Amino acid sequence: MTDTILLINPNTRREPPVIPLGLEIVGSALERAGHNVEMLDLCFESDPVGTAAETARRVRPLFAGITVRNVDSAIFDNNEYFIPGIAEIVQTLKNEGTAIVLGGAGFSAMPELVLKETGADFGIFGPAEKAIVDFAAAMMSGAAPPEKIIDGFRAGIDPAFVPERPFKIDYRKYVANRGIIGFNTQYGCSGRCEYCIEAGTKVIHREPAAVVREIMGLRELGFRDFHLCDCEFNLNLDFSERFAGELAAAEPDISWVAYMKPAPFSDRLFSLLKKSGVIAITLSVDSVAPDSPDSAYSFDDVARFIRLCRENEIKLAVDLLTGLPGEPLESTVKTLDFFRKHRPDTVGASCHVRVYPGTKTHSALAGRDDMAQFMTRPLDNSRLDSVFYNHLPTRRLKEMTADDPLFKIEGFENSSNYERLR
Repeated sequence: MTDTILLINPNTRREPPVIPLGLEIVGSALERAGHNVEMLDLCFESDPVGTAAETARRVRPLFAGITVRNVDSAIFDNNEYFIPGIAEIVQTLKNEGTAIVLGGAGFSAMPELVLKETGADFGIFGPAEKAIVDFAAAMMSGAAPPEKIIDGFRAGIDPAFVPERPFKIDYRKYVANRGIIGFNTQYGCSGRCEYCIEAGTKVIHREPAAVVREIMGLRELGFRDFHLCDCEFNLNLDFSERFAGELAAAEPDISWVAYMKPAPFSDRLFSLLKKSGVIAITLSVDSVAPDSPDSAYSFDDVARFIRLCRENEIKLAVDLLTGLPGEPLESTVKTLDFFRKHRPDTVGASCHVRVYPGTKTHSALAGRDDMAQFMTRPLDNSRLDSVFYNHLPTRRLKEMTADDPLFKIEGFENSSNYERLR
């Protein structure tokens, strides 16, 4: 029986291309456990399915691990649905006699549905660095795991683990095509956003010293530009300050971009972020939350966040979601006026809400005949393909923002929000 494990990145989206960090982590963990690992990166392949089949025939792996980073592009205009392409690769490999285990953020959000839609044999939701090693041991023994969906949070992580990077991925291709090197400090999200597939998941932190060693190792290889891959960096203020402080103390001589939410934060955190190399932040805001009595943040918090970015010379891109179910037009007007007044560097606005199975938004809209007119198709818990809610026409949002270059309507440019800051 072969001991080679084939890890596959099926993500061919290149606007910009994304280095498969999760595969690097599980690949490093598998090799340290004594397994041979072959990495198949299909991002720049002209024939992903054919290349996958060819590789499976050549390698004859113990199993293939495929990452599902996203189910779709989550933007209404020019939306891309990725599951059919992944399912084709899965079926091709199964035709070659290869067992398939899925993982990644997209899989973890809706494991049962993704497993069903793709036809894969197994899946790991949550962090997979320990779970994949246990899975490989079971496959080597000839006894496949009894459960089709494996709980990676139950297996946990080694907080001090430092993955080998680059791990069998050609970073040069990514960097040459606007790609940026990612890193993570934690798994999960304690947020309560009703439309988000990651809301309310268990949060597990890595040791800041381990993340710093990982970054400094890449810096020694000549890489200086990084992007954080956490859901939101500032889930826990104490942890965020500790990590930023340790990275700053290492004097890394890097530039990095962080994803954050409007609370919690502190003056000290911003000072440390600046010293650690942060040049830009993408801030997630929806136009309902600041006025909601049970929200974790207010307009005053967002205003102070913008001010601290300006004082620390950190550029700020806002991801603004508006037009949520039941939201009055006055709420959108108030939020747009707020950003006109306080002037972050750019605001990427969207008025189409992607309705994912399992979210509170999905539950709230299910069975609401009065809301059916605002959805692109009827809700169905058994389907993954894209359904969007929209009661604020894009044309109207364009009219409300057209006089101000601060605002960009998402979905009409092949660029990420933070790229607009360059």
